[in-house]
Order: sequence, then structure tokens, then C-alpha cells
Amino acid sequence: MNKRVYSEIKTRIVFLDYKPGQFLYTKELMKEFSVSLTPIRETLIHLEAEELIQIIPNRGAYVSEVSFQDFKDIFEVRLFLIGQSGRLAAQRITNEELTKMKKLLKKIKQEKEHKILIQLDSEFHDLVNQATKNRALAKTLERLRNQVARLWVFTREENDIYSSQIPEDFETLVKALENKDQSKSEQILRNHTIHFIDQVKMNLYTGEEVTPVAHSK
Repeated sequence: MNKRVYSEIKTRIVFLDYKPGQFLYTKELMKEFSVSLTPIRETLIHLEAEELIQIIPNRGAYVSEVSFQDFKDIFEVRLFLIGQSGRLAAQRITNEELTKMKKLLKKIKQEKEHKILIQLDSEFHDLVNQATKNRALAKTLERLRNQVARLWVFTREENDIYSSQIPEDFETLVKALENKDQSKSEQILRNHTIHFIDQVKMNLYTGEEVTPVAHSK
């Protein structure tokens, strides 16, 4: 699989450069990325396995729809696993990994652009997951986050209370990891996830559009 093509298309889906329901034509993707059909097909197969797209045989694929109700089970699983991630990271994190987190935290504190902040949040979670030294857990959490991240992008900046809490949450988490405090690390990450869920619920109650989008025929 062509990692460049896969990474770019996945990023566009997760951060809504490709909208839910948008059709992705194989010929157009081949032309844009200057690759043959095989790497495009391989990429689409992997993205379908991650439930980010749905493939239409002999045509291409469309981006999976976004619905809070559809993600209820994902939230429940992620809430449990992210606590485990905090406990394991507190046990196994290295000084080098802590240094990377602190550097990224500085960027997060300075960032004002909503979309970039979402990307930095994902990068920080990746660092925490890598610190667990559990590849299965890290990969599962990454896939779950890619599913729910698209809901965050729908949030209007003026209503995004969750984003304003990120620097404080992560600063507290870094201190807990540095102190090898497993219980506190677990609780911080669980609360962080609960804040996200509350943000999405608020979007729904105030009329934010996070309903499914029909794909093109």
C-alpha cells in the first residue's frame, strides 16, 4: 500500500476536507496522486476496513456518513480503552516521550486555528498511546478517534468549550505521567473524553448539523 496516498486521503476524511457522503472517484484519485489503480484500490480497501468509506464496486467509494447515534458504541469503547491507555502510559513512558509531549503542548497552547488544534490534539493522543508500548491498544484507539474526530470538526469555534480545556487537560496529564501516577492519568483521559462527548451532545441540542449525509448515486 502507498503510505503517502493512504495517509493523505485518510486525513482529508477525518478532518472533513472530504465531506460525509462525498463520492471519491478512482480515476480522479489516480490522476491527483499520479499513481496507478492498484495503490488507490488498496487504500480504499484499508479505509473501508476502518469504516471511513464505503466502496461501490467498479466506481469508487463514498465517505461514510456522520451521526452521533451511530457513534454511541464507539464512545463507550473509547472511554474504557483510553483509561487503560493512561494507566499503561504512566507505567511505561520514557523521558524522551515526555519531552516530545511537552514540546507539542507548547504548540497546543499557542494555536488559535480550530482545525489545526484538532490535528494537534490527535498528535498528542498518538504520543500517549505510543507510550503504552501496546501496539494493539494504540491502533484501536487511533481508529476509534478517526471515527469520532469528524464530529468535532462540526463544532463552531464560539461554542467549542472542549477545545479551550485541552491545554489544561494535557498539562495536568503530562505532570501525572511524569509522576508515574496511573490512577490520575487514567482519570484525566477519561474526563477529557467525557468533555468531548458533552460537547457533541451540546451541538446536537443547539441544532448543530451532525446528522447523516446521503451519498451521491
